[in-house]
Amino acid sequence: MFQSGRPVDRGFRFFHCLYYRFTKEDVSGDRLLGARISYRNPSVNWSKYGKPWDVIFDFPGRGIAQFLVCGLPKELPKDRDTGSRDQPKEHSYFPGHVPECDNYAHCEIWTFKEGAHVPNPTNLPATVKKEFRQIMSDRAVILRVPLV
Repeated sequence: MFQSGRPVDRGFRFFHCLYYRFTKEDVSGDRLLGARISYRNPSVNWSKYGKPWDVIFDFPGRGIAQFLVCGLPKELPKDRDTGSRDQPKEHSYFPGHVPECDNYAHCEIWTFKEGAHVPNPTNLPATVKKEFRQIMSDRAVILRVPLV
């Protein structure tokens, strides 16, 4: 799990899993609440370098959700008026490997605007934020229900 000098890996495959940690407030029944999912580089762990429970190693009682790389949103917003000049630009999402000293599997789900990485996606159009959160909620698989 330690980085130990290993380099950043960009070899994500469509079938790789991303594990996400959450609390009771982030879930209703068996569903992550879209409004509780961050659109600003959400932190996840990569299945290539870890197991689902690694994401809660220092956070006992938290829940674990799984996303597939192929399930990350593409081409947001979905409903675009092709005749309007003021439409938001196309946004998509892809994981970026951001290893930490004690967690080599650590990644973030990055925003891309017209193919270019947006390092600080704080000013995204409301429609993009809403669609991202809804898609992530719809595609999340709860692996462990949180206790806290």
